[in-house]
Amino acid sequence: MMKNRFSSITASPLLASVVLAIGYAGPASAAACKDVVFTVTNNHFEQREIEIRSVKYRNPHKGGQVQTEDVRNMVCDYGATCTTSGDTLGGAAKVDLHSIQVVFRHRNHDGSWSKSFITQPFAPKYRKCKDGKKYGPIVVTDSR
Repeated sequence: MMKNRFSSITASPLLASVVLAIGYAGPASAAACKDVVFTVTNNHFEQREIEIRSVKYRNPHKGGQVQTEDVRNMVCDYGATCTTSGDTLGGAAKVDLHSIQVVFRHRNHDGSWSKSFITQPFAPKYRKCKDGKKYGPIVVTDSR
């Protein structure tokens, strides 16, 4: 019977430290895309004030799944073009973003806010996300 030549090897503290420091790399993914802003033009068909709630987009590097980025709620008057504060989009650096949509509510006549609605998909001419990227204007026209 052949003796296993590795059975008596013990890991040195140095080797264990190197393994812990390197860690498991896992599958490669894109880094975060930072300080991304979205411009939204409020052309609501009933000339209502809107509140921007979040932004949705398709990320082809994540299987084309829809990702949602909550943005600081921002009220945008009718006829105005508003810009979100810079957001960080995880896994989106140097990625072509598709079908960008804004989730919004409009102000009802009694002053309360409606349920959430979503814009038609916006296709930017230059889709690649990079730090400081500005997407838009994404136009709100109706509440469907």
